[in-house]
Amino acid sequence: MRDIYFDSAATTKPCEAAINAALRAIEEYGNPSSSHYRGIAAKKILDTARERVSDALGCDTSELFFTGSGTESNNLAIIGAAGAKKRFSKTVISTDSEHPSVEQSLRHLEEDGYKVIRLSTRSGEINADELKSALAEKVALVSIMQANNETGALYDIEAIRRAITLSGCGALLHCDATQSFLKIKNRMQNRACDLISLSAHKINGLKGCGALFVKKGINLPAFMLGGGQERGLRSGTENIPAIAAFGAACAEWKANGNRIGYITELRDYTEKMLVEELGDRVAIHRPAERICGILSISLLGVKSEVALNFLSGEGICISAGSACSSHKKESRVLGAFGLSGEEIESSLRISYSYLNNKEEVKLLVESLKKAAALTERI
Repeated sequence: MRDIYFDSAATTKPCEAAINAALRAIEEYGNPSSSHYRGIAAKKILDTARERVSDALGCDTSELFFTGSGTESNNLAIIGAAGAKKRFSKTVISTDSEHPSVEQSLRHLEEDGYKVIRLSTRSGEINADELKSALAEKVALVSIMQANNETGALYDIEAIRRAITLSGCGALLHCDATQSFLKIKNRMQNRACDLISLSAHKINGLKGCGALFVKKGINLPAFMLGGGQERGLRSGTENIPAIAAFGAACAEWKANGNRIGYITELRDYTEKMLVEELGDRVAIHRPAERICGILSISLLGVKSEVALNFLSGEGICISAGSACSSHKKESRVLGAFGLSGEEIESSLRISYSYLNNKEEVKLLVESLKKAAALTERI
């Protein structure tokens, strides 16, 4: 059976460098907090990984903290920053199409008496007038993702930073960059942020490892209490194999600078093939600006679940949206984007890695065409 994987927005296949780094770290089993030679060796692995991830992000090693996931990083950043600034303001600004780990954190704050303003993201664009109006009062935190995990919409974080600065509202800026890290050309965007969330398994590292950038001078309350690891911010013995793999994956991505262009070419080729082969049976949802590796479509007349099951039987993996909210019947994010009920019911997300190729794209489009034809016969 075929084994074609177009669901890299959900998770990526670990690269060989990450696997090898993890295996070496497993063999060096000491606790990095121990002072003996085994502990020192493990600490060296931890330090090397921190240097590699920091270098890829463009920050100082003292500003990077390892966590257990991107979800944990988002929780720590949002709940922590809001709590740290609650005497200044209990207003938080975000969007109506954030990842569940952000949206659930916002709801937690609302239950605690915070005012949360959610900006609209219709057609994958943040409404500038809404943002300006929301920034007219004191604000504790603005939390906006860099790239949407379902539509691929790419938001201008530098413009948001400028709006915050001009308003004088005093807000910190947090960015969930789990989908965009290393997949956009403009690394200067990172310098606009006070807090950035990352996830290893989105860039060919291992699951169960994330990171949080905290700009110098910002103090967050401890999220995990215990032995004081990660400079007191996130206690718990570090997952050295996964952290080592994260560092190795970052180094490999940085050494292969042509990946963004290659992935963009595959996405654009897919669009061309879909239009040629499926015509008006497919709707392609193009945000104004978008990340290279995500393509949102609707196979009109075919419910998402039917298409996914058919493709899985053909040995092809794609998704209907965020893997973190796949159990929900309707996508909050696609509704916010402005899709109709029919488009949402038939929505599919194709997401790419540098491991995909054009031959796989042809087979994917061929299978989608079969699924559409099968539905016509019923």
